[in-house]
Amino acid sequence: MTEHTQADKAPAATTAGGLLKAARQAAGVHLAVLSVNLKVPVRQLESLEADQYMADQSPVFARGLAASVCRHLRVDSAPILALMPMSSNYLESTGAVRQALMAPADLGSMRRSRLGASRQTWWMATGMLVLIAALIWLPHPAHWAWLDALRPAVSAPEPAAAAPAVAAGMVLEPVSPASAAVGAPAQEPPPVAALTPANLPPAVALPSELVFSAQNTSWVEVRDAQKQLIWNGVLNAGDLKRLPVAFPVSVVVGRSDAVQLSVQGQPFDLKPHTQVNTARFEVKP
Repeated sequence: MTEHTQADKAPAATTAGGLLKAARQAAGVHLAVLSVNLKVPVRQLESLEADQYMADQSPVFARGLAASVCRHLRVDSAPILALMPMSSNYLESTGAVRQALMAPADLGSMRRSRLGASRQTWWMATGMLVLIAALIWLPHPAHWAWLDALRPAVSAPEPAAAAPAVAAGMVLEPVSPASAAVGAPAQEPPPVAALTPANLPPAVALPSELVFSAQNTSWVEVRDAQKQLIWNGVLNAGDLKRLPVAFPVSVVVGRSDAVQLSVQGQPFDLKPHTQVNTARFEVKP
């Protein structure tokens, strides 16, 4: 009776699963404890010990799991791995050939991903080329001097404010408020010259006029009472700038030692208003 029992157990121990089970039982390790330590479901360990490899497992996974069990039980894995299948085709217990299941590759999604990546790369390359072309075409800031030329043109309508002061020395007929209100919006800078008397002495300077004379390179900024820019620019040596304004105005002169200022024909001393070679002051009526 004992001989028959030993004969029945001998074949079971000659399989990979039988050797693993015998080694686990010899070490006194419960299957649940081994499952927790290896972080593997119990059903996979049971299938491994029963030599019943699951349909969703490849021989590589089964051999790796068996090697992990051997390391945990501190036994030699070579005899056990030698009894396990090494390729995707292996024999069932009935002797039939079994093909390990492998998920078919989705060639369509792979093709779409490659097309999407190529399109994205194309758009990125196009964007970089456009950016480089824009940087090459963009002129250097030193070539933006045309902006300074536009600023005097923008501030050109300001001399119209001097029209009432010019007309103050003339004898004009009284105008009714209604007609004055209607005619006021139609005033433009050209009629100002028409209001100047023909017999005005040439020695009389226009009132509310600033005259800047530069002995060296400097810059000037003039703003009205509302802090709106009237004129700003750079004066080189020998430049003379006449600027009709309506007082009060705020003036900033860089390098005040290189500029002379006349207000209504009278010299204006910049030294009392100069700090660190920059004069800042206000000219009132």
